Amino acid sequence: MQMVLPRGDSMGGSCPLHWFAECGFGGWRFLWDSVGGRNLQDCCDPCPPYSSSLYLARTGTGHPGGPRHPQTGRMNNWHRIFTQNVLVPPHPQRARQPVKESTAFQCVLKWLDGPIIRQGVLEVLSEVECHLRVSFFDVTYRHFFGRTWKTTVKPTKRPPSRIIFNEPLYFHTSLNHPHIVAVVEVVAEGKKPDGTLQTLSCGFGILQIFSKQPESPTSASQDKRLRLYHGTPRALLHPLLQDPAEQNKHMTLIENCSLQYTLKPHPALEPVFHLLPENLLVSGLQQIPGLLPAHGESGDALRKPRLQKPMTGHLDDLFFTLYPTLEKFEEELLELLVQDHFQEGCGLLDGGALEILERRLRVGVHNGLGFVQRPQVVVLVPEMDVALTRSASFSRKVVSSSKTSSGSQALVLRSRLRLPEMVSHPAFAVVFQLEYVFSSPAGVDGNAASATSLSKLACMHIVRWAVWNPLLEADSGRVMLPLQGGIQSNPWHCLVYKVPSASMSSEEVKQVESGTVQFQFSLGSEEHLDAPAEPVSGPKVARRLAGKPPTSPSRSPGFQLRYMVGPGFLKPGERRHFTRYLAMQTLQIDVWDGDSLLLIGSAAVHMKHLLRQGRPAVQASHELEVVATEYEQDTMVVSGDVLGFGRVKPIGVHSVVKGWLYLTLANVGHLCEQKVRDASTLPPSRSRVISNDGASHFPGGSLLTSGSSRRKRVVQAQKLADVDSELAAMLLTHAQWGKGPQDIGREVDATRRRKLERMRSVRLKEAGGALGRRGTSVLAQQSVRTQHLRDLQVIAAYRERMKAESIASLLSLSITTEHTLHATLGVAEFFEFVLKNPHNTQHTVTVEIDNPELSLIVDSQEWRDLKGAAGLHTPVEEDMFHLHGSLAPQLYLRPHETAHVPFKFQSFSAGPLAVTQASPGLSNEKGMDAMSPWKSSTVPTKHAKVLFRASDGKPIAVLCLTVELQPHMVDQVFRFYHPELTFLKKAIRLPPWHTLPGAQVGMPGEDPPVHIRCSDPNVICETQHVGPGEPRDVFLKVASGPSPEIKDFFVTIYSDRWLAVPTQTWQVYLHSLQRVDVSCITGQLTRLSLVLRGTKTVRKVRAFTSHPQELKTDPKGVFVLPPRGVQDLHVGVRPLRAGSRFIHLNLVDVDCHQLVASWLVCLSCRQPLISKAFEIMLAAGEGKGVNKSITYTNPYPSRRTFHLHSDHPELLRFREDSFQVGGGETYTIGMQFAPSRRAGEEEILIYINDHEDKNEEAFCVKVIYQ
Repeated sequence: MQMVLPRGDSMGGSCPLHWFAECGFGGWRFLWDSVGGRNLQDCCDPCPPYSSSLYLARTGTGHPGGPRHPQTGRMNNWHRIFTQNVLVPPHPQRARQPVKESTAFQCVLKWLDGPIIRQGVLEVLSEVECHLRVSFFDVTYRHFFGRTWKTTVKPTKRPPSRIIFNEPLYFHTSLNHPHIVAVVEVVAEGKKPDGTLQTLSCGFGILQIFSKQPESPTSASQDKRLRLYHGTPRALLHPLLQDPAEQNKHMTLIENCSLQYTLKPHPALEPVFHLLPENLLVSGLQQIPGLLPAHGESGDALRKPRLQKPMTGHLDDLFFTLYPTLEKFEEELLELLVQDHFQEGCGLLDGGALEILERRLRVGVHNGLGFVQRPQVVVLVPEMDVALTRSASFSRKVVSSSKTSSGSQALVLRSRLRLPEMVSHPAFAVVFQLEYVFSSPAGVDGNAASATSLSKLACMHIVRWAVWNPLLEADSGRVMLPLQGGIQSNPWHCLVYKVPSASMSSEEVKQVESGTVQFQFSLGSEEHLDAPAEPVSGPKVARRLAGKPPTSPSRSPGFQLRYMVGPGFLKPGERRHFTRYLAMQTLQIDVWDGDSLLLIGSAAVHMKHLLRQGRPAVQASHELEVVATEYEQDTMVVSGDVLGFGRVKPIGVHSVVKGWLYLTLANVGHLCEQKVRDASTLPPSRSRVISNDGASHFPGGSLLTSGSSRRKRVVQAQKLADVDSELAAMLLTHAQWGKGPQDIGREVDATRRRKLERMRSVRLKEAGGALGRRGTSVLAQQSVRTQHLRDLQVIAAYRERMKAESIASLLSLSITTEHTLHATLGVAEFFEFVLKNPHNTQHTVTVEIDNPELSLIVDSQEWRDLKGAAGLHTPVEEDMFHLHGSLAPQLYLRPHETAHVPFKFQSFSAGPLAVTQASPGLSNEKGMDAMSPWKSSTVPTKHAKVLFRASDGKPIAVLCLTVELQPHMVDQVFRFYHPELTFLKKAIRLPPWHTLPGAQVGMPGEDPPVHIRCSDPNVICETQHVGPGEPRDVFLKVASGPSPEIKDFFVTIYSDRWLAVPTQTWQVYLHSLQRVDVSCITGQLTRLSLVLRGTKTVRKVRAFTSHPQELKTDPKGVFVLPPRGVQDLHVGVRPLRAGSRFIHLNLVDVDCHQLVASWLVCLSCRQPLISKAFEIMLAAGEGKGVNKSITYTNPYPSRRTFHLHSDHPELLRFREDSFQVGGGETYTIGMQFAPSRRAGEEEILIYINDHEDKNEEAFCVKVIYQ
C-alpha cells in the first residue's frame, strides 16, 4: 500500500514539496515530488492510502518477526493477514473527542459511466483495465487514515462505455462527523509499448458518509451518483483547498462521468464488530477469520454474517524465562533506562531512583485483523516468590518445569488464564506481551530535588512479545515459544525492548537467545491441572522423570535437545572430524507413539545446514516426511532413511508418508570460556611412527612404585607397608599403630582388640589387685615384642621373594614404549613401530601380541597401500617376516639394525559403545561438568601389549598400547520385526556402487570387491560375488531372542581389499515378537484369544495396535493384570483388504510406559465372493457428497438382523450400520458417497454380515469420479 505524507502535520504557506511513502513487504521507502508551478489536477499518479502525519516509527522493515513454530503454514497465515491489514490511525485530535457508538455501513459500487479514461491514454497503452480504490479522509485535519481498499480489475472497451463492478464494501466507524468522508479514486492500468505496466489516476470523487441532514431510510438505500473530479486525491492535501472542497475553484468536474453506488447502514454487521477493526474497509467477498463462508453463489459473507463456533482455551503453568538470568536481564534493563534518561537531557538519574514495580502480561486472541476481545492483564512474579508463598507441591512443579533455561529464574503466573474466544481458524493466534512497570521521578531533572522529596510516577515499557497459533485439534499439550523484541512489527504497534546483540555489555547475554514462554494448553475443561501432562516415552525417547527438569514439552510442538560441543567435550583433533561429520552425514529420526510404543515412521535431514562458516549463528527450518514401511510377510520392516537422503534401498519395501515433522536446527556460537590445556596434559598425537628412543635408559626410583617416581632421581625413603598393600595385609603391628594404603584389615584388627581386652579382664580378675596389674603390663609388653619380631621376619622374607621380580620389572621399563591409539569401529588404525636390535649380535626376533584385534601386517602390498593412504614415506621391505604355521611371526635383525614393523588395530566389536551412542543424552549439557576434558567414562578403553623377544628368549622391546574407542558414524538404520526364537533371513540390495559416497572410482564396467563385517559374531553376514553390472545383495541371518527383546548390531561394508575404511556403516535392530497366524476373510470378523501372563507385581496395562480400524481388543481400555495370573485378551480382526501382511499388537504398562508383551499378527486374508456389482458416476470436486441406495432381499424365511461394513469407510457411509428385515422381504440400504477432489476410479466393497458378523453377501460398487 502507498501513503502520501506532507512534511509535518500540516502544510502552511506555499511549501512546494510533498512527501510520499510507500509501504510494502520490504518496509517504508520515501519519495518526494515537486508539484510547485503546475496545477494540482496534473498529478496523475495513483496514490492510495494517504496520511498527513509521519507514522512510521511503529512499523518495522521486512517480514514481522514471530516465534519459530513447527506449524509454519498456520503461522504464515496469521502473519500474512496481519501485515496486509495494518491501519493508519485517525488524527490524534479525533481521539480526544467523546467516543460514540460505531455504525456499520454497506456500500455497493455498481458501475462507472462516461469517458473516464482519456482517448490519448487508450492510444498509448494496450490491454487497458480499470479498478477503484477507496480510502478514508478527514477533511478537517487533512488526514488520510485506515487502509486503502481496491476492487477487482475490470477490462475496458473502445469506445469507453459503462464499466460494471457491483462489489459490496463494508466498514464500521465511530467517527460520526460530516467531515469524515470516503475518497473513491478511478485508476487505469495498461502496458506500454515496451511491455512495462503503467498505472494512471483518472479521477476521484468524495463520497459523503455522514450528512448534517440525515436522510430517510428509503432514500438511504437508493442509488446515488458520485461526481468525479480531475486529478488525484493528492489535491485534497493542498493548502489552497478550502472547505467545502466541492466548491473550490481548483476542483474541476469531469463531464458526463459518474459512479453509481448505494450506501446504507448495515446493522447485521454489529454482531461481528469484534472481528473487524474500526475504520477497516473490507469486501464482502473477502474471507474474514472467525466467520463462516457465505451461503449461495453470491459469496458475500458479510451481508448476513455467521460466526464460527467459539471454543474455550485454558493456559496453565505459564512462566517466562529471560536469559541469561532474570536478575541479570533486569539489571541490564535498568542500566539502559538510566543511560537513556541521561542521553535525553534529563540529567543523571540515580540507579536506586528507578525500580521495577510490576511485571505485567497482556494476553489476547488476535485474528490477524485485530484483537477479538480486550486483552487480559495479569501480574507475573519471580519464581522464588511463588515458592515462598504457595504450597510445596506447586513450588516443586514450578521449579521442575523452569529448569530448562539452564537454571535461570523464571517469571511465573500464579493463576489460570481463560480464553473463551478461541476459534479453529489458521488466522486465530494467542498473543503475549510482557510489560515492565517502573517507578521514575516526577521531575524532569533527577538532580532537581533530593531523593526523599521526589514523588514516584509509574512508566511502562514493553519488553518482549510472542505469538502462538494453536492447533485446536489437539486437546492439550505443553507449548514453548521463543520471545520476540526489537523493531519488528507487533499487534500493539509499539516499540519493544531490543533483543540481545553482540554490542551488549553482558558477556552472558551475547551467547543466548531472547527468552522463552512456556505454558500448558487445554481445551474445554474447567478443571485445573495440578501438573503438566507427562510426556510419554518410547524406545530412545527422552522421558521426564520425577524430580528432574523436563527436556521437552508434553505432546506439543517444541521438543528441544541442546548439546554443547566445544573444547570441553571434543578430544584434540576431533574438531575436523566433527565438522566433516556435519557436512557429510544425515540425521535419522525415528518417530514413536509414546502411548503405544509403536513406531510411526522415520525421517531424515542433512546436517550440513548446521555449519556456521564464520557466522555467529545459523538456523534452518525443515518440513520432513515421516515415512513408514508397509510390508508383506516375505519382505522386511525398515526404519530409517528410505526416501531422498538414503543410499540403500531395501528390496520390496513400500513406503507410506504418515505425516510431517517440523524441525528447526540451530547452531549458536559461544565464546570459549575454557582455557587452553597445558601441552603436557594433552593425549599423544596420532603419529603413525612409534619410536622407542625415549625408553633406552634406566630412570631409577623405587622398586615398588613403578609409576610415581620414574622421572625423579632422588626418592624419599618410605615404609614398605605404606607402599605395598599386600605386605601391609600380612603385618600385625602395622595395622594397629600405622595406616596402610587403604587401611586393610581394620575391621579384623578391631575384633582382635576386643578379644584381647576380654582376655585381659579375665586375667585381672584371676590375679587380683596391683599384683595383677603389674603382671598384665608385663604380658602386654612381651606380646608386642613377639608381634614385632614376627613382622620383621615377614618383611625380610617378602623382600627376598619380591626383590628379583621388582628389579626385573623396573628394568623392563627401559625397553617399554607406551602409546595411545584413537580407534573407530571398523576402521583400520595403521602405525609402524621402530624396532632396533641393541645387541652386537644378530637375532631372530619373535613378535608376540596378546590382543586379537591388533595384528601384524605381513603382506607387503597391504603395507604399501596403507602407507600410501597415511602419507608415510618410510621404506617397505619385501618378505620381511617368516611365518611358520600357527607360530608367532619372526623377523631377522642384524647387529644394531633398525626396522619399521607395521601394525594395524581394527575392532569390529561395538560393546558398550553401541549403548553409549544410542543414548540421546551422551553429550547433553546436563552431564558436561562431570565429564573428563576429553574422555567419557562410559566409553570403554582397550589395551594391547606387543613383546619383541630375541633368540635367547629375552625381550629387546615392549610396546604397550592404550586404545580409546571413539564414536563412529552410522549411515543407515534398519529395523526388523520378526517372530521370537526363529532365524531372520533378509537380503538388502545395494545401489550402483558409483552412487555411494566414498566409493573408489574404478574402470568402466568394473565394480570393486565388496566385503562385509559384523559387530556381532553370532550374526551371519555375507555378500556374493556377481557379474559386472549385476546388483549386489547383503544377506543377513540372525537368531531372534525371546519377546520383547531387541537385538542391535552394526554391519560395515568395505570396497577395498584390505578392509581399511568402511564405505557404509549400518545399524540393525531386531525386535523379537510373539507370532500369531490368522486366516480370515475381508469384511468378516475373526475372533481369537491371546494368553496374558502376569508379572511379579500388579500392572495397569492397555493394548495398542498398529491398525486400529482392522484389529480391536477386549478389554479396549486400561485394565488390571494380576500378578502371576493368567488372563485372556480377546482380539477381533476385520481386515479391509485381501493379501498377507503384518499387524503389530503391544501391551503397555500405562504407569511405567513399559512394554509388557508384543505380538506380530500375521494376516492371510482372502476376498469373499462378489454377488453383485454396480457402477456409478460422480462429479469430482468440492461438494457435499451424493446419496444412493441399493436393495437387499433376506434369503431366509425368518426375520434376521444384518450389519453393514465397507472397505473404504472414508468414501462410503451407510444411513444405518445395521438393519432388520423379515423373511423374504426387501430392504433399501441408504448410502452416502463422499466427494473426491480428483477424477479417477475407485472400487468399494460392501459387506453384508449376519448377527454373528459372518459374511452373507458382498457387493462391489465401482465409483467413477469425472
